[in-house]
Amino acid sequence: MKFVVVDVETANPRMSSICQIGIVTFENGVEVDAESHLIDPQDYFDPVNVAIHGITAEAVAGAPSIRDLHGRLCELTSENVVACHTHFDRVALGRVCDLHSLPALSCKWLDTARVARRAWTQFSKSGYGLSNLAKHFDINFQHHDALHDTRTAGLILLRAIEETGRDPAEWIRFCNYVPSDAPIQREGGEDGPLTGESIVFTGALEILRKEAADLASASGAAVEANVTKGTTILVVGDQDLDRLAGHGKSTKHRKAENLIGSGQALRIVGEADFMRMCAV
Repeated sequence: MKFVVVDVETANPRMSSICQIGIVTFENGVEVDAESHLIDPQDYFDPVNVAIHGITAEAVAGAPSIRDLHGRLCELTSENVVACHTHFDRVALGRVCDLHSLPALSCKWLDTARVARRAWTQFSKSGYGLSNLAKHFDINFQHHDALHDTRTAGLILLRAIEETGRDPAEWIRFCNYVPSDAPIQREGGEDGPLTGESIVFTGALEILRKEAADLASASGAAVEANVTKGTTILVVGDQDLDRLAGHGKSTKHRKAENLIGSGQALRIVGEADFMRMCAV
């Protein structure tokens, strides 16, 4: 059983401004490799971010860029389960790869915050932040240091694996499971970046399907359970989008493609792009 954990710190509110990355590899319940890299984000440092993690422009002077480290990052993560605590780190890595026209990481993502919410009932609705979980499980760490955060998220995942018997691949399936008898629908708002759109979700999302529906609704879009002639956007989980290559598409995905082929004004987008559309 092998998995990799990553965590990043950013220089400013732009998620692409990664200034530190921690990468820890676990095999058979044991940490076997750990790396921490300061990164020149080629961007400004916001005092608010510096106050959180203590990394300054001076600290990264002469440090490699994400382009320099991309090959090593791919080497460590390719085709592995890669865990991070909340979807922030995954989105940040996606954004920085987009910014520098680098290939996205080819891996299977797992959110350890979602694991904690499902593994322990006391954290199902609150208290699943990394600091609180570390305190609960008596894990000593320095919060907002990428390597410490990475290792802590990995230890929490190991604890969940030990207590539930689910391996990382099973946790991915369990975290992304949405009961078929629980369709999620929302009415659209009158004023927002997605007003007038009708959205359907398919595949494994990094955030909960309910949270995605709430975000779409807050942005003005209606949310429907199934693809119809009124659907204007199909949001596909990025993990599924990366692996499809023409194979294994969901029924919703195939129906959307058929409707597009017949002339319907319908777009198929990944989850990360959907998140950006909502933030406009």
